[in-house]
Amino acid sequence: MVKISIVKVENPSCLWGRVFGGSGETTEDYADLQTQMNLFYHDVTQDLHSLKPASFEEGQVYVVYWALKKSWCRAVVLSIIRDPTCLQTLCFLVDHGEVTVVPSENMRVASEKFLKLPFWVRKFHLSRVQPTTLRVSFFAEKAELKPAAQWDCSATLYLHNLLQASVQTEVVLHEWKSESTAIELFVTIGNIKICVNDDLVAKKFAYYSSSGLDACDRAPLPCSYSILTPTLSKCSHKQTEQNLRSPGEHGGSSKSPDASEAEDGLTASTLPQSGFPDMIPCEEEHFNHGRKASNTDRFLKFLSPDRGHQSTLSKTNYELNNFKPEQTEISEASMELNATSRVSDTNVLNTSEERRTEAEICKIEDDMICSRLLEWLNPEPFNSDPDATDEVALPDDPWIKGVLVHSPVAVEPWETVEDAPIVDSLRKVLRKKNYRTLSPAESYSWPAVARGCNTFIISQNADQPLGYLVPLLTHLLLNSVHVSHASSSGPIAVLLCPGWEKAQLVYDLLEETNVSQTLHPLIMLVGIGKDQAKDVKIPKNCLLLVTTPFSFVRLLSSHCFLFLRLYHLLLDEADELFTRAPDQMESILQHFQKVTSRVEKGSCPRQLIAAARRWSIPMEKLISCHMPNPYIVISVLEEAALYGNIQQVVLMTPENNKISVLLDALDFCPDVGQKTLIVANSAQEVEDVFQALSSQSAFCLKVHEGLLDQLDFVLQQWKKTIGPRTHIVLVSTSECLKGLGIRDASCIVHFGFPSSPRLFGSRLFCMAEHFQNLSVQRKDGSRVTRSLLLVSERNARHVVGVLRYLGRTATHLPPVLLRFAEWVCLSREEQKISRPLCRYLKSFGVCRDRNACLDRHSFNPHLDQSALPTSGVIEVLPLYIKTASVYYGRLVNSSDEGFESMASEINSYYADTKPGAKELLQGALYAVQEDGVFHRVKILSVPDPGESLFNSISVRFVDIGKEVEVKSYQVLELPEQFHSLPHQAVEIVVCGVKPVDAEMEWHPKVTRAISQKIRGLQHRAGVVLSLGNTLFVHHMVRVTKMAGTRALINEYSLQSEILKTGMGVSNPEHLDVLRELLQDSVVNQTKDGGPTNRTMAGFLSEEEMLTAEFRDHEKHEALDPYQLTLDPSGPMPPPKRSTVPEPEEPEAPRLPVPTQTPLLHRGTDGEQRNRRLLEETMRSDESDKDCRETDEADAAASVSLHKNGMADGDEHVVSAGGEVCNKSFSPQVVWFQTCDSVIVTVKLMNPEVQQCDFYTDRVVYSGRVNGRSYRADLELHQNIAADACHWEMKSNQPILKLVKQEPGYWERLVRGKNIFVSFDMDHVDEKEDESSGGLRFVESPEAGSCYLSSDSDSD
Repeated sequence: MVKISIVKVENPSCLWGRVFGGSGETTEDYADLQTQMNLFYHDVTQDLHSLKPASFEEGQVYVVYWALKKSWCRAVVLSIIRDPTCLQTLCFLVDHGEVTVVPSENMRVASEKFLKLPFWVRKFHLSRVQPTTLRVSFFAEKAELKPAAQWDCSATLYLHNLLQASVQTEVVLHEWKSESTAIELFVTIGNIKICVNDDLVAKKFAYYSSSGLDACDRAPLPCSYSILTPTLSKCSHKQTEQNLRSPGEHGGSSKSPDASEAEDGLTASTLPQSGFPDMIPCEEEHFNHGRKASNTDRFLKFLSPDRGHQSTLSKTNYELNNFKPEQTEISEASMELNATSRVSDTNVLNTSEERRTEAEICKIEDDMICSRLLEWLNPEPFNSDPDATDEVALPDDPWIKGVLVHSPVAVEPWETVEDAPIVDSLRKVLRKKNYRTLSPAESYSWPAVARGCNTFIISQNADQPLGYLVPLLTHLLLNSVHVSHASSSGPIAVLLCPGWEKAQLVYDLLEETNVSQTLHPLIMLVGIGKDQAKDVKIPKNCLLLVTTPFSFVRLLSSHCFLFLRLYHLLLDEADELFTRAPDQMESILQHFQKVTSRVEKGSCPRQLIAAARRWSIPMEKLISCHMPNPYIVISVLEEAALYGNIQQVVLMTPENNKISVLLDALDFCPDVGQKTLIVANSAQEVEDVFQALSSQSAFCLKVHEGLLDQLDFVLQQWKKTIGPRTHIVLVSTSECLKGLGIRDASCIVHFGFPSSPRLFGSRLFCMAEHFQNLSVQRKDGSRVTRSLLLVSERNARHVVGVLRYLGRTATHLPPVLLRFAEWVCLSREEQKISRPLCRYLKSFGVCRDRNACLDRHSFNPHLDQSALPTSGVIEVLPLYIKTASVYYGRLVNSSDEGFESMASEINSYYADTKPGAKELLQGALYAVQEDGVFHRVKILSVPDPGESLFNSISVRFVDIGKEVEVKSYQVLELPEQFHSLPHQAVEIVVCGVKPVDAEMEWHPKVTRAISQKIRGLQHRAGVVLSLGNTLFVHHMVRVTKMAGTRALINEYSLQSEILKTGMGVSNPEHLDVLRELLQDSVVNQTKDGGPTNRTMAGFLSEEEMLTAEFRDHEKHEALDPYQLTLDPSGPMPPPKRSTVPEPEEPEAPRLPVPTQTPLLHRGTDGEQRNRRLLEETMRSDESDKDCRETDEADAAASVSLHKNGMADGDEHVVSAGGEVCNKSFSPQVVWFQTCDSVIVTVKLMNPEVQQCDFYTDRVVYSGRVNGRSYRADLELHQNIAADACHWEMKSNQPILKLVKQEPGYWERLVRGKNIFVSFDMDHVDEKEDESSGGLRFVESPEAGSCYLSSDSDSD
């Protein structure tokens, strides 16, 4: 037997129920299905055109909105009701067992993922029994039980009472069928289990279908009626109490579909319903007879309204026009809530109720007949407002598609490529590339570009040229070519790319578009060679120029007159352009503005297009100063938040203290009305936060997956207009945000940490209405918007990504977080210790992107150990030119002729026979013939042969160095005697040169020129370093000997040849970087005893490490998370607590703040502050290495004074007015002041490796004494003039002179109390010997000795 929950009872032959544990599906599966459907169909970002059914068919499955439960449910269409005003359907809810009328606008296409589970509610019937009825004969004056075609109401009521009284319901399944399943039903009442099938026979409600009515000897023993009396009265009393409760107390939770039915087993809804004919047992003959009569009367009444039926027809029309299925459902619900009280009355189903049921059914039939007649009389769809057809449909809201669009005028988006008004030649190219659909950003940006508008685009695929070229070329071909001035020459459009690789890609794409005959595009890359820019010739018919910012500036300096009819300027990857060439971009924009501002340019207005993947600070100036009436399209939500000038606040807090931190951060009585959205990651977090906010008497709303039926109520409350000193708070999960569609929040609190940048951006997009709008010139400041991010130890793995994002803003980054991020970066770098050394680091001394690079950036003594010479002059023979500065070749040694003899023997061996390889093994040596010469090769990878006859195999020529793919049949067996000679190929890196214009790859023409010049020729090189199989050479020259003499001639120097091309520049830092890395690896190996595990990465996880940072911070500073936040409107971060608490503590910042700094002015200070903190973190890590040198006995020793007066026990760092961390030692600091300056003395004797940095609000000093690192980081009480400050050595101690910005008396030196800072009691006021403007000698062991003027800006 299996458990069953009876949802609805029509009669013993028609039961609707749910079987538990039968086919593997559980209640949780259907609850999750219900939640997923609600989230999916409540999502406002979904495309309604694709979700709404084009047509409706009976018997098909749809997803409908059930107004009674306020939930989306699966349903099967039973019939279609056509109404003059709307189309409605009669649907059966397959998971709830209910029948309801649903308007067509509330029906959606059922997604495939929602049809995987079978229908939860199934139809059952009691097996082996047939209904009986009591027939009374008036003539014979007796009553007899007779077989009946339908069940009596008394049998249905008795079955209902049994189910109501039962505590457990079980069934035995027979004949499982799709229409109806035969069951044997068992109910447990008290301690008695009853077989309902047998009990109905015993009570004479039914008979066994196999034996008939006469088999009385087989009748089971009847159950006493008294068993139902106490249970029913108890259930009735309980149901009455539930009916008296407020509907809000029930919550209407949609967590489990029809959860109340699953718990109670059978509710009052199991009684026969009166609203729908298919569910009502009645006499069919009487019903059909009444229907026919009433149909005729109703037709006559409708067709002849003046024949005495005027009032009846009016009433019918009124009921027809006011028929609302939702009201019918609500009346059903109210009837269901009171049904239990009617159960105790045995006369509940009397004749009057049957007549009322029949009347309601007739009313529905009347409505349907009249609707069909109106449809026949008026075939066209009924239109109550004829003037409405003249209205123009508004374009789709871009917010629904997750796109931020700011523009002075609305532009309707383009949906598909086929519908886009572009030229046919470009449409053919798009079809060829299978480019048929437009992304959301392209849908809104293409119309603006094609119309010639200034357009700014940020999207994920902004680096794809087709995203902007197609509408631009359409505009050029249809408009600009015809209106450009024929008298002038030169390009009308310039396309700027960040590098030569992208420029070549764009140019090749232009060649494919077949626009060469009209626009004659040209790619121009100009080097820094002498007169190289002057020698450039631009054809007169060239209308489109593709170049880089550096090349274009050089062209402007020599051929400015050729760009007088420049109308269109396109910036490809604008973020990279402003990062690599900020000065050049400023010059180009000024020239473009000067040229396009002339009066004669009115016939062809200017157009500036910028496409980027990320937002950066210079882009605001680009839009504000160089893009009048811009069209801004941003589809990357996290970048839209940066554009929108959102204040980012970071709060560091332990996981168990997040709620208290949240409560202290919120201001529940602001001066300006605020709407705060708190986002959690789970329903339990929502409940916890809601309960905490409710305890503070805050007006708070909540919604999560279990409360989706309250979405309408929550939105109604949220959208109400609020006044001053009003704060409305909504707590929600991330999944429910799409269903809410909020865009007017003024503050977002990330109580649950966002797991991805996309999720983080979607949350911030809830404040989109308050984003700054650069397309409109607004003089009044917009509303302040703020994002509050709570970071705990559980978010350790996301810290680096968050800091990378927040580092582009003015957000104050907590030092604890920066230190942890530095530790994570070091840990992840050590995980790459077995990877090859980064090729960019080897070639140029710098990696293009360490975050994305998979190779290591530090030396590994095991992998980099080399048997090659580390210094001296050698002879090399370049054989394979990889790039202009990296080659593969052989070392030439006159005494070693082993390779030449082996090469000769190999060619002789294969001259007679060429045995093919029998088995291809990865890493084994074989032979391959190339250009008539046989070479040794090593197989790098062997692909799966599959069905192909010949496969391509990747091999490396071990004596040449190149890697190519060859066919499997070309690989030959190599005899063992040719395996013994070591591989001859050596990598040679020429130091001291790098590509011009901040490129990371050499231009092919430079590599080609060098290859033609040096390949196969012997050169002399000076070795400076060797790592593994790589030689680093500083000078590489071609040396030839004059015939008949001993004189040697240097024909050329390789570095000079590279520089002569104009595409390369000198790189003096290359060798210094390599030597520094090598020195660091040696030092770390000496200290730690190995190349790895220099940090705790091998012992602690990231989460454990961040937890340790929290504990350390709490231990030394009594952690207050608000001290780690920054108000961007202020010039400096808020003060931090010291180890000695002050009498007055700073007040924690509250949300929201009344003012906000514009984004244009906030980037410089914020980024400098973040960069400064990051540099301090790196210096702190260096100090940490020094601290680990201290032995355990020294660390555990009691406090004793050194010769310099420093105590051993003060193993702390003083930072930000008292921040303490175990990174280095802190020196004692004494100070005194004059009216215009402050003199600070650091109590260190004869320090080494000193460094002192002055800022407007703080001073950082570091130095080393006796092998120990000391560091003092002081947040000053007031601001100083950093440029006028200096430091010097007096009496073998460093003296810092801080010049005050405003003369006056300082109450203290630092903001917070510091145990290492004290007033200089030994100072005696005396006149200073030297003037403030004189020359001073600055002692710095690293920088050497120099003279500085403290009042001068130059050295």
